[in-house]
Amino acid sequence: MMTIKDAVLLSLEDFPNGATSREVYDNIINKKLFGFSKVAKTPDATVGAQMGVMIKHGDVRIKRIKNDKNIFCYYLSKYSKNIESDDKIPAHTGVSRSSFNERDLHPLLCSFLNYNGIIAKTIFHEKSSKAEEHQKWVHPDIIGAKFVEQKNITSNALFKAISKKDSLLLYSYELKKKIDNDYELKKCFFQAVSNSSWSNKGYLVAFEINEDLKDEMARLNNSFGIGFIHLKANPYESKIWFDAKERHLDFVTIDKLCEINRDFKEFIKLVEATLTADDKHFHPSKTALISICDRYPANDGDILKYCNEHHIPWSDEEV
Repeated sequence: MMTIKDAVLLSLEDFPNGATSREVYDNIINKKLFGFSKVAKTPDATVGAQMGVMIKHGDVRIKRIKNDKNIFCYYLSKYSKNIESDDKIPAHTGVSRSSFNERDLHPLLCSFLNYNGIIAKTIFHEKSSKAEEHQKWVHPDIIGAKFVEQKNITSNALFKAISKKDSLLLYSYELKKKIDNDYELKKCFFQAVSNSSWSNKGYLVAFEINEDLKDEMARLNNSFGIGFIHLKANPYESKIWFDAKERHLDFVTIDKLCEINRDFKEFIKLVEATLTADDKHFHPSKTALISICDRYPANDGDILKYCNEHHIPWSDEEV
C-alpha cells in the first residue's frame, strides 16, 4: 500500500530541477499516485507538511532550497547536481507552470468577476470576419456587463427611468499568462488600451507578474486609465492593483465590433434587452444573457478540481 511519503518521492522523480509543494501535490493528483480521504480539507497542505517533516527528520532522499521568490522547492538528493551552485533555483520550475493555455485562465477570471457582480463572456477573435482577422488589437479577450441596481423595487424603477445610462457599466479585459519585464508590460498594456477603447472600464489582467513593474504600472494607469488585476488560481485571492478610470462608451468601436464578431454582437444585443426590460422581464432577460456567457467553477472544490485538470499552479505557502 502506497503512503503519502511514497507518493511524494515518486512525484519528485518528475522534477529534476525541483518543485514547490503545490507542484508536487498537483502531480500526485494528476497521476493518481495517492487517494486522499474525502474528508481531508487541505490535502495539498498535507503534502507540504509531509515533506517538511522528512526534511526535519533528516531523510537523506529529499532536500529543499528556496527559489528566487523565497518559496521552498523540494528535490530528490540524486538530482542535487541539477541545482544551481548559488543555492537558488528559479521560482517557476517544474512541468505544471507552463502546461496550461492562456484561455484556461478565462473561467477563473470570470469567477472573480461574477463575485464582483460582473457578467462576463470570452470573445473568440477567430470567429470574426476574415477581412478583420489581422486586427488583433481590436478584440478584447473578455467583455463584461454590470447592472447597477437599487435595493428597493420602487427606487430602482425611478433610478432606471432617470439615469438609465448610469445603470449599466461595460468592461473590457485583456488577459495574459505572464508579464515579466518592462517591454512585455508596455506591449500588453497598450494592447489593452487599444482593445478596451469602446468600454466604460478597461483592465489588463495577468496570472504571473513581476512585482518590480508595479511603479511603472501605476504611472501607466494614471496616464491612460487602464486598470490592472493580479489573477490568482483561487479567484477569491485575486487583487485589483489599480482600478480603471471610468469613461464614456465609444459607439463607433462598439458598432465595428458588432459588425465583425458575432460573440460580441450577441452579448451587446442581450445586454440592451436586459437594460430596457421592464420589471417583469428584467430577470428573464438577465438569465438569457448569463446563459451565453462563460461557465466557471463556482466553489473552492470546483476551482481546485479545475486547476488540477488544467495544470494551473496554486500559490505555495512556506512550510
